Amino acid sequence: MIDGKIITAVKALARYESFREAAQAVGTSPASFSRHITQAEEYAGNILFERRRNGAQLTAAGQQFLSLLDNLDDASSIFEQGVEQLRATGTPTLNIGCGPLTTRTLINPLIEQLLQEMPELRIRITVSATKEPLESLRRGILDVAICDLTHTPDLSDLDIQVIEKKPVSFWARPQHAIHKDAPVLLADIFRADLIAPKFHKHWQAAIAAVLGGDQKAWGAVEKIPKVECDDYGLLADLACRRDLIFGGMRDAVEQHATLGLLKEIPTKQELNWNICAARRKNVSFPALDRIWNSLSERPT
Repeated sequence: MIDGKIITAVKALARYESFREAAQAVGTSPASFSRHITQAEEYAGNILFERRRNGAQLTAAGQQFLSLLDNLDDASSIFEQGVEQLRATGTPTLNIGCGPLTTRTLINPLIEQLLQEMPELRIRITVSATKEPLESLRRGILDVAICDLTHTPDLSDLDIQVIEKKPVSFWARPQHAIHKDAPVLLADIFRADLIAPKFHKHWQAAIAAVLGGDQKAWGAVEKIPKVECDDYGLLADLACRRDLIFGGMRDAVEQHATLGLLKEIPTKQELNWNICAARRKNVSFPALDRIWNSLSERPT
């Protein structure tokens, strides 16, 4: 059988048409990613991608190979459903992937509800600010992903539902000088010392546009954030100690704001998170269906 990393690499390159972006999306080095594509072409006995200066595109053989991989996915889904039914006689496990924005506001209430209804259920939660949850979902490592899908280009193989649409909020300790000029432009925020999770390429593009969209703006984006971390509690605590601006969901700093340790920075423009839930099509078992239905009942 073909290695799962090779399958993931082929699908990612077909989706992003860029070796660099596809490698970043699957969380591997460019060298390893390129090696996986070469191994795929050796396995297929054909050139699967036409290399171009501005990217890579599927050849006719590549399109046929991708179609075969889709058939393999369908067969795998049937297999996984059968395994889940087999597991139902033992302790069921639900694998959840999410970004740091959703852990308190969405995940905690869902877990509480699930454990109350299914006391025997085991739950694994992976928290990441990268695109890894979606790739893990496609590979069957996760059962459901809850994350920011605002700019994800291809979701045709997944079931999607929008959970929340909320503006990004920015916070700093009350003595920070930026409060004197509030409300401020978003450009003022991004030119300051910002701390936040890792920005993927679409958020980088949005920030670059705010800063003017030229080469200088992109140069500035490469230095943002000053401190990068997926742990929002750590970032909020750090913002209380230093003149750093924290960007994220209001819920993440609720306790700090109540204690007067952080103060929101009003802005003249708005950026929004688009939090969605995703699961693979044609995959179903009781715990997954229950969490999916609970998410669909939430007001958007």
